[in-house]
Amino acid sequence: MKLFINATHFYEHPSGLGVYTKNLVRALLSIHDQIKVFTGNPDIGCSNQQLVITPKWLNPRKGTIGHILRILWENSYLWIQTLRERPHILFSTVHEGVALPLVHTKQVITLHDTIALKFPQYFKRLKYYFTHFLPLVIKNSQAIVCVSENTKKDLLDYYKLNDKPVYVVYPGYDRDVFFPRYGSVFTKRFGKYFLFVGDMRPHKNLERLIKAVNELRCENFKLLIVGKKDMRFYPALWKMVRGYKLEEKVLFLDYVPLEDLPYLYSGAEAFVFPSLYEGFGLPLIEAMACGCPVIASDIPPLREVCDQSAYYVDPYDTHSVACALYQLLTNNSLKRRLRMLGLWRAKYFSWEKSARQHMSIFEELMA
Repeated sequence: MKLFINATHFYEHPSGLGVYTKNLVRALLSIHDQIKVFTGNPDIGCSNQQLVITPKWLNPRKGTIGHILRILWENSYLWIQTLRERPHILFSTVHEGVALPLVHTKQVITLHDTIALKFPQYFKRLKYYFTHFLPLVIKNSQAIVCVSENTKKDLLDYYKLNDKPVYVVYPGYDRDVFFPRYGSVFTKRFGKYFLFVGDMRPHKNLERLIKAVNELRCENFKLLIVGKKDMRFYPALWKMVRGYKLEEKVLFLDYVPLEDLPYLYSGAEAFVFPSLYEGFGLPLIEAMACGCPVIASDIPPLREVCDQSAYYVDPYDTHSVACALYQLLTNNSLKRRLRMLGLWRAKYFSWEKSARQHMSIFEELMA
């Protein structure tokens, strides 16, 4: 089976979709050799024969402009290459893909979430893609892979699929990177701390998390926020921190190298993920794999990931979040129990398992 992979979401300093793309592609390459990968970063793990480096202007870090340019590239260069070389499968690791009809090739796309439809007020431009262009991509795809049952449910709620097959395949985590690291240097540097890893978009609910920290301002701990300082949202969050006089308590660490993340997870009192909506939540399994207790929003996708291995909170209730922080700060038996449950739960996920499930889907479509 000849497989093309549209991996244009992997560039330097990858965020969630980039991390997903990098690890899934590497796992697929380890079990199948007839693959050509279109990507912006040679570090994805391909040989020269397997790799097509895409133009730098396709970088997902370029936001809306990058998104538009990728759509144009996918429906021109990638479409033409597919018609010329006739791969059996064209697989996109995200919801972007070819909207034009394909001959001799079956397209499979991955849907991570429908957040632009759930919260259109936060994604005013992206919602047009989900409303007007994604239906064309779906129409010209033979199957859709969702990263969770909750995302599958959202997909079926919003789109007419005409009996098109929809599969759920969970992401994994890098087991060579994410495991407990004892004697973390970050505990020496910061003392007791809670950790958030992710971007700063409003649905991540950082405002309520900061308010929860303010409720516990007399307790001895810090909140470390790891993720790119997005200038669309960072100034307002920093203004809130200053307004509460929490400059010494809430620290924005910006983008952190991959090699530092397991130490940050391992040293934390808990990983806090108070999102209003997620498709899956990769940082959850990274945290659990490092033996870090998890505080998570009580919403279906996060229940699906963590099962019984997290302390759940009402993401709309600041006091609920504050109570969870206090419990994890003071209740050592709870902390130990969540740590053990998380380590057990993380073993359920792996990129190798995910890659084999994808290959089974591709083979089924070829039958």
